[in-house]
Amino acid sequence: MKRLIKKVELVFFNDDANGMWGLAHKSTHDDNSAFNAFWNGTGIFHDVFEHSHEKEHKYFQGDYAMNVGGEMAAMGSMFYYIDELGISNRLRNNYHGNGVVMRESTLSDVQEAISSGYCNYGYTLESNVPKQRPIDNGEFEYQLGEYYNQVKKFEVSDNSEQETEFSKGYKESVTFRKIADLHRYGYRMAERLVPNKYDNRTTLSTFIAFWNDFTQKNEAETLQNDFDGLTFYLYKDENGFVSWKAILEARYPMDCNNAVITENTKHFSVEDYWNIPSEDEN
Repeated sequence: MKRLIKKVELVFFNDDANGMWGLAHKSTHDDNSAFNAFWNGTGIFHDVFEHSHEKEHKYFQGDYAMNVGGEMAAMGSMFYYIDELGISNRLRNNYHGNGVVMRESTLSDVQEAISSGYCNYGYTLESNVPKQRPIDNGEFEYQLGEYYNQVKKFEVSDNSEQETEFSKGYKESVTFRKIADLHRYGYRMAERLVPNKYDNRTTLSTFIAFWNDFTQKNEAETLQNDFDGLTFYLYKDENGFVSWKAILEARYPMDCNNAVITENTKHFSVEDYWNIPSEDEN
């Protein structure tokens, strides 16, 4: 028996940073400091499995939402999926190693805040997650230490007095405790969501491959004319095996049915969306 464990609503969104159409989480896409829109399998995987907690999870609300800390947690999840679950297609051309990618993904934002006195995501690094014990993974824990060592080397802004004060405040807020707790929590959040089982590795790898293929064949700008976005439903059975279903949410429900896309769907096109078969979860 499958049970619903997570629902993630993504909406079509025109990214004002690059003018491209893609998907972003329903809770964050219209925020003043909105995240970028994705339109590829890796980006959709990130939004569904790694970074759906902003403004949704109890530890990532208010001042703790849309902060660099949320992305740190997402990168902790990413490390689990690649290093423990073995999702080999999560990163393309991974020359530096999973730990370095995890660290560098948010370290650039922290460096910008400290060195230039400006950050898109908050005046300080915030964490509301409970204290986390270390992960039993030497590379993971090593990278957390390296992260903090790099932060200590960043020099504060020497521009205006206001920017200098901001820089100092931000640097003081980036403690090892926050860095470690956020990444470790994200790792464990992914581990709870998707247990480390071989079938789950196959399911998530196939998820990325399916959506890479789908996004190459269908343009987001074209789809958004008829659909508001994609809603994902994640299921888990009594053995810990995960499955998924996605629904293209029709913009005009009276004119067309919602299109159901499942992990078993082998062929899908915009033209035949009204003929997609459903599964038992419907």
